Amino acid sequence: MFGRVLGLGALLALFCGCATTVVREEPSHAALAEALIENVKGTKVQMVEGAWKDEAFAAECVLKGDGEMLTAVLLAPQMRLATLTLKQPHTLRWDRAPQVPSSLDPEYVLFDMALVLLPTATLSEKIGEDYRVDETADGRRRRVVDARGRLHSVRQVLPDGGVYFRNAVYGYELTVKTIPQ
Repeated sequence: MFGRVLGLGALLALFCGCATTVVREEPSHAALAEALIENVKGTKVQMVEGAWKDEAFAAECVLKGDGEMLTAVLLAPQMRLATLTLKQPHTLRWDRAPQVPSSLDPEYVLFDMALVLLPTATLSEKIGEDYRVDETADGRRRRVVDARGRLHSVRQVLPDGGVYFRNAVYGYELTVKTIPQ
């Protein structure tokens, strides 16, 4: 029994004690952070599956918002990979496990969350003049292009209600499906 407790303690120290935390008081996309806080309310559990280069990944994402704060927790089996917390008036907190590459910038995560989660009208208003949001008449597909007309991303609502997202700048794609509770 003592060996199990000691082993569990060492494992927790390895995964929890070595996490990296970043706090930014004025994220570069503050308007998008505010829009996410205002628009994501309640608790949602989502399955995220995707690919980047030759690597496939899958994780569970728990979103919890109350109008004052939004928390997104990214989980792999038996492990918390990262937690992104947005608080009024402009605080971003990012905690990541050592297994998550340091190149995964929390402001980049915030930006892509906004591209996936925000309604098109809100996204168009808050994204800034460096981007344009185009949507099909049925509202199922939208593209974000930069000021030079280059494709940034595509978001499409799938027939089953899931969302397909492709980031053309960084070359990854993912599918998000909400898990009924």
